[in-house]
Amino acid sequence: MGYDANIKSKRAVKQQRLTIIFTLIGLALACTFAVNFLRRPKTTPVTSKNGSGQLQQLTLRKKQEEQVVAGASDGKNNDKLLRTIAAAKDADTIDLEAKAAQKVAQLEQYVRAIKKTGVIMETDKESLALTTQLQDATRTLIKLRYGDFQVTTPYRIKLDLEFQSTIPDFDSKGKDGTIVIELAPISLIPYSVYNFLEIARTWKNGAFHRNAGHVLQAIARSNVKQSMPFQEYSKEYPHKKYTVGYAGRPSGPEFYISIQNNSGAHGPGSQQQHNPYEADCIIGRVIQGVEDGTVDRIHTMPGKEFLSDKNKWVLIHRMHILVPKGDGSDDDEYVEFSSSPEVLPDV
Repeated sequence: MGYDANIKSKRAVKQQRLTIIFTLIGLALACTFAVNFLRRPKTTPVTSKNGSGQLQQLTLRKKQEEQVVAGASDGKNNDKLLRTIAAAKDADTIDLEAKAAQKVAQLEQYVRAIKKTGVIMETDKESLALTTQLQDATRTLIKLRYGDFQVTTPYRIKLDLEFQSTIPDFDSKGKDGTIVIELAPISLIPYSVYNFLEIARTWKNGAFHRNAGHVLQAIARSNVKQSMPFQEYSKEYPHKKYTVGYAGRPSGPEFYISIQNNSGAHGPGSQQQHNPYEADCIIGRVIQGVEDGTVDRIHTMPGKEFLSDKNKWVLIHRMHILVPKGDGSDDDEYVEFSSSPEVLPDV
């Protein structure tokens, strides 16, 4: 009995010691955690390379949207909060657009610098890499600035024309006319499309002033002052009849309507002998103004080639950017995105 009692006593002492040891270890861990917690630095919101605090803004907006939903169920008026959310979304879009525009401008400078060297850009690896980067950045900017649609060719430009009294059929048809240009797919020639959207958005004045046998060429006055940074062209969108292209080498900002198939005269290897791949940049095609005779009517301007008498020109009164009202399906209605000021051109 005395032996058993001693064994039990020793076991009790051992268990007591183990309990004390585990308790001390637990206290030590707790102290360590507490010290680390008190010493840790304040966390900052996750930011992207392109901006600061975007995650924090998105979290705040999500909470605001949740408030709108909750308020709607309570029958509360959330107009002010909805306006706040819309303004925040607009601010984010503007910020992204500004950064996209900055990237395009920077890449454009690099491309222009290479073009000045005289290298054949269509086969030069460095040139191809940079122009591809510029095209990719331009697609992003177009979607941010003018809308992102599922349809392949969502952007259109409407031209309001003014025929002057020198046009032969002025007495019977009057002064007004309209042409609508469907811009080419941005998957093929994004910078050419973007450039013309910018011309239309900032349009000041212009006119058809050249009446040639193969083209009707127009002066273009807008905030776009420079020619294209490189001769962007796709063999999938050649200079067929009633397509619209940029005039000159380098091309633009003047443009023309082809009134015959100019795939040879304005396509790869044309108008110079240095570069067998170089072509006029192309913009799109006329989809309204052919069947009703408006394009043919421009061709009746009195005189041939460049007309020095401004009274014989066909004035381009305004430009309107049109985009799909919905998702851009074939039967979708097109609506006005923006238009130039309603002023008479002074050319």
